[in-house]
Amino acid sequence: MEGAGARPGPLHEPVDRRQRQAVAAVVDHLGPAGLDVRGVGVWRAGSAVLVGLPEVPALARVDDPARLADARRQVRVSALLAQRGVPVVTTVGPAGQPLATDVGPLTVWRWVAPVGPRVGPHAVGALARVLHDRTRELARGPAGRPVEVPVHEPLLAVRAELDRAEEVGATGAGDLRLLRRTWQRLADTWPAPDDDPLGAAVVHGDLHVGNVVPSADGPVLADLELAGWGPASADLAPQVVAVRRYGADPEELDAALAGYGGDPRSWPGFELLVEGYELWVTAWAVANRTGSPAAEREAAVRLERWRTGTSPAWSLR
Repeated sequence: MEGAGARPGPLHEPVDRRQRQAVAAVVDHLGPAGLDVRGVGVWRAGSAVLVGLPEVPALARVDDPARLADARRQVRVSALLAQRGVPVVTTVGPAGQPLATDVGPLTVWRWVAPVGPRVGPHAVGALARVLHDRTRELARGPAGRPVEVPVHEPLLAVRAELDRAEEVGATGAGDLRLLRRTWQRLADTWPAPDDDPLGAAVVHGDLHVGNVVPSADGPVLADLELAGWGPASADLAPQVVAVRRYGADPEELDAALAGYGGDPRSWPGFELLVEGYELWVTAWAVANRTGSPAAEREAAVRLERWRTGTSPAWSLR
């Protein structure tokens, strides 16, 4: 939940049918529920449409209709983490979220005002350690999975994005086949959480500096789309991808590992987690490539990595 100040912004008018429907759903459902919907506008649009409510302040998230389980995941994980003292964004407004709307599940998130510069990689690593240490001892059911939270399943998220990319129709069939073959290979060899030398815990799943808000009270986790029970090393994979693909200084990876107090790079399963994260951010990019010329260029750059093994530096988005 990044932003420029005490209220979400800048906001803009909806530019297409999907955004118009999302804004209308926010007004129609949250106004009668007692939230102030004056000045609402689109904050960002991608896999979900994020609508700013500056007078609350809050961000409303309208997911695609097929993503009800994802919306429930975010609400459930947020409540658990807050209960365990992990600094995390929380819901605000009506009970019983996600709310059902004609255009998809609606959740409302308290705005966390960013203060000062972005959180650095050392602090990101330290926050990951807090997250994991406070969630390792969850009660497990008969299958060895915790009963309180869903499982971290990034490959299901990848498949959903590839399905959406196919519906959008802006990516060639050959490229989609290549990504699906990679998906299948990873699915066949994906490591079990308990095999991770760093242990199993609740993981964020997309933990990078853009998903940590520098609040007045310290770093706060945001955007729980992939969160769930999984291998702890998954939250260090984005730091490796930042160096390999986004051109980050290798010292930033060292700082993140130092902040965490552990290094999973000698575990063979870690490379699968890194590749899975690369595939996730690529699938997201191709599913959202029609949003702007910059998004189209970024999708093409990321696809090149899978075609040839190398590509120009990616851009953080």
